[in-house]
Amino acid sequence: MRANSRISVQRVLLLIVILPAVSMLLNGSSVSAQETDGSAELEQAFQQKIDATSSRDLDKVVKLCEAAIKKGLDEGNLVQAQQLASSVLFQQADQLGKKIFATGAQDPRWRIYRSQALGKLQKAVKYSPKMGDAFLLIAKLNALPGGDKKQSKVAIEKAVELAGDDREALSAALFYRATIAEDDEAQLSDLNQAIKINPENMDAVRVRGLYYIRKQEPQKALKDLGKWLESDEPNADNYNLVAQQLMMTGEKFDDVMQQEAIQILDKAIEIDSKNPATMVMRARVNLMGENLEEAVKDTSRAIELDPKNIEALLLRGSTLSELERYSDALSDINKAIGISPTFGAFQLRSMIYSQQQDFEKAIADIALLLNSDPENSMFLRQIAILFNANDEPSKAIKIYERLLKQDPKGSWDNKGGAEKIGIMQRRAASLRGLGDAHLSTGEHGKAVKDFQEALELGVKIQGLEVEGDVEEPSRLDDGVLNNLAWVLATSPDDNVRDGKLAVEYATQAAELTEFKEAHILSTLASGYAEVGDFENAIKYIQDAIELNKVAGEEAVDKTRTDSQRESLGKEFESYKQKKPWRELQNVEKEKEDSKAESDSKDEDKDEDKDEDKKGGL
Repeated sequence: MRANSRISVQRVLLLIVILPAVSMLLNGSSVSAQETDGSAELEQAFQQKIDATSSRDLDKVVKLCEAAIKKGLDEGNLVQAQQLASSVLFQQADQLGKKIFATGAQDPRWRIYRSQALGKLQKAVKYSPKMGDAFLLIAKLNALPGGDKKQSKVAIEKAVELAGDDREALSAALFYRATIAEDDEAQLSDLNQAIKINPENMDAVRVRGLYYIRKQEPQKALKDLGKWLESDEPNADNYNLVAQQLMMTGEKFDDVMQQEAIQILDKAIEIDSKNPATMVMRARVNLMGENLEEAVKDTSRAIELDPKNIEALLLRGSTLSELERYSDALSDINKAIGISPTFGAFQLRSMIYSQQQDFEKAIADIALLLNSDPENSMFLRQIAILFNANDEPSKAIKIYERLLKQDPKGSWDNKGGAEKIGIMQRRAASLRGLGDAHLSTGEHGKAVKDFQEALELGVKIQGLEVEGDVEEPSRLDDGVLNNLAWVLATSPDDNVRDGKLAVEYATQAAELTEFKEAHILSTLASGYAEVGDFENAIKYIQDAIELNKVAGEEAVDKTRTDSQRESLGKEFESYKQKKPWRELQNVEKEKEDSKAESDSKDEDKDEDKDEDKKGGL
């Protein structure tokens, strides 16, 4: 059986106090002999170790050991000197290592500490080549940023080799080798072995749980992470960490896992009922489960505990907006902005203004963000969408043209799979928005060109995803299909219309939305009307009217459904008369005319008031 390679505290004390005296007796050492070899320095080293109170004192111990070795020692004393020096060097390196791992990059001197620690460790393993703990620490220090990765791998293999039959040491070495493994299979193998050898190695149990999180296996993860939680004193932060990690399992974070996470967070609250972070996290889980009222309660409690908790204010504001309690939502968002005007807060407030159809204010918030970051594509895309919604398509066109310049045709060539798809998706989204804007300005030829390129990109993206074996390839954009079909069916321009293609695209859009969207069925009806099939045109427009009726009954704000119902009715009358529908929009002109009419009415009212006043005089 291979001997234990590690030097325990008890063994060091034994070396310090007993062995020197025994050695002197056994060897018959005399004062005259000590004068000619390093025995005196070695005795001083042991005494210095007993008296040491600082790192400098320990440095003296090592120097005395080195002096003793240099002068010369018999075999027994040489071993003692080497072991004392190596144990002191490791002790110093370990203290430096604890400083590094406790504070990380927070201490700007950590790189200096690492250099000092590695220097001491190299000496330690020179004197004691079988010191497994020293090799393990060398591996850990070199694995940090800027370290020698090759040396880290060499050192960890040495630590595993030297652990021998020491199950605790071997488990620790295997665990660390797992943490730096580049191969998933090798990592799991080492973690399994580390836990099998030492089931009490909770570091390995915890990391294996996190491994299963990364592999989207929440049930296995929960088993390990639950065991880790139960192994120590109850700690709310640990429970929060587990719940947070479970939330990262994506689609696997189903109703069952959500309930598990809630129970974990309930336990965290039981341990520490005044931790707002736990309340916020439970609110997030409740949101994922669409338990909006519970999410509001949790965020409200978090805000009670910490009135300036921006995360809680923003989360409650977002939840309240989903509940259509817009005034309360804006109150929370404005408080958060007053505490810290973050980009996210302005974006959220813009979204709420948009939900209220207050596009001017929504645009003002995004414009404010663009002042800070004029080329931010996300902000540009948001403001372009808002310009379209606010019947300002000319402004939207300018923004979308800027976005298309950021992602020009062919810019995805020679790019990797995910990056390539990302660029194509961004361009397709810009083309969709540009097409909508051109449709609103009555530029139908341009709109068709935009929509067709967006559709072609969508088909190519699907092909790349299938080729890349993506589990759930993206579907075609039913909005692009619908709007393209609409303009092909209803444009007054004979050179633009194509009824056959309109029916084809509208059918695809209807299939994607399971024939449950009134505006898409309206488009399908217009396509059939264009090809002269008024029987199908009437069928689908009637279906659209029925869907609109149901939506209107369920809607809180009936403005949109009322407007749609009026348009559907006009289309229905047209098809009954066997007339295709024609539409040419210019929303900016219509908006301008409406404003002029409104201003004229206001002037008339003012004149009437003036006349009334004159009559009174």
